[in-house]
Amino acid sequence: MALIQQPERYSLMRPSPSLSQVHLHEPLLAALVDNALDGIITIDEAGTILSFNPAAVALFGYAADEVIGRNIRVLMPEPYRSRHDDYLSHYLRTGEAKIIGIGRQVEGQRRDGSVFPIELGVAAVEAEGERYFVGFIHDLSERRRFEARMHDLHADRLDIIENMTVGLAHELKQPLSGINAYLHIASRLLKKGDLTEIEQVLDNASKQVFRVSEIVDNLRQFIARGETIKSLHHLNEVVRTSCEFTDSIAKECGVATAVNLDAQTDQVLINRIQIQQVVVNLKRNAIDAMENCERRELVVSTRLIDDNEIRVDVADTGSGISEAIKAKLFEVFTTTKPHGLGVGLSISRSIINAHHGRLWVEPNPGGGTIFSFVLPLAKQHQKLAEA
Repeated sequence: MALIQQPERYSLMRPSPSLSQVHLHEPLLAALVDNALDGIITIDEAGTILSFNPAAVALFGYAADEVIGRNIRVLMPEPYRSRHDDYLSHYLRTGEAKIIGIGRQVEGQRRDGSVFPIELGVAAVEAEGERYFVGFIHDLSERRRFEARMHDLHADRLDIIENMTVGLAHELKQPLSGINAYLHIASRLLKKGDLTEIEQVLDNASKQVFRVSEIVDNLRQFIARGETIKSLHHLNEVVRTSCEFTDSIAKECGVATAVNLDAQTDQVLINRIQIQQVVVNLKRNAIDAMENCERRELVVSTRLIDDNEIRVDVADTGSGISEAIKAKLFEVFTTTKPHGLGVGLSISRSIINAHHGRLWVEPNPGGGTIFSFVLPLAKQHQKLAEA
């Protein structure tokens, strides 16, 4: 039975027993065949199925009486079906085995037409001058699913590492750029002999160094725990401190900044560092968007939405965003900056989504762009967690 094909697990080229010996053990053999976990099928030299054990019934979906008397090809998909008779006749003519006593991994075909991977071993048995072939079929579907899952997990791990590397590069770039800008400002002030503002500028640079440390610690905790640590914070305070990180840069770029924290209820369950990253990223983007504009005004505000959510708006008076760019703005590697990585907004949206919030962009009626996000208030967040 050249049936289908597979490795040495079923390598059975030992001397075959005589029929009289088999008859002595018929009850034992019948019990073994009927209770075997693998399919066992017997065929004659013409390929006609003579026996079909319960495991084979479960594997192929045929009742035994549906296949006994039919050619074994019924259990094979192409190209094995077309080649089977040639394999069998070649073995009978030459004794050269391609499957028999060797075992191979091939495919079987169920009653419903579906194809599945199998491991096939075939033994040749002679009895009273007739030759028979016994096939041992082991379903490889679960093993293949496991192998595919392991492959996917490996690929996912590589994707995560790649995305984390790109994301970390972007998130560290923000405070490092801030440190560079503050030191540049301090250098200019020092050359001018203006010492009054240097202390504040250097203090801001020091805060950015602390932010780098927090970002790295946050990433380390995520890797160690596999989750983001959240705690209760007042969002107005988080937004205010986030804006302070870039105030000197905004001033250096000639951007007039206003912060309107109007939300009366503002307690949220968040990862403070991540939300600060979002606000800083949106504010830096707004500052960059107004680089070549005469009017440079930036407004960051908070307000309540339906007593369940708090909204943050970052509005600029830049040149706006085209519809073509807007449609894919939050995709990775989409950027409006000449030297941007194109990951900041994608990361920002992922962070907001992970906090059960939403992040979007719309035109500023006064010209420019408004980036907005909403977060559930702490009481609403508790309802989401319990849902």
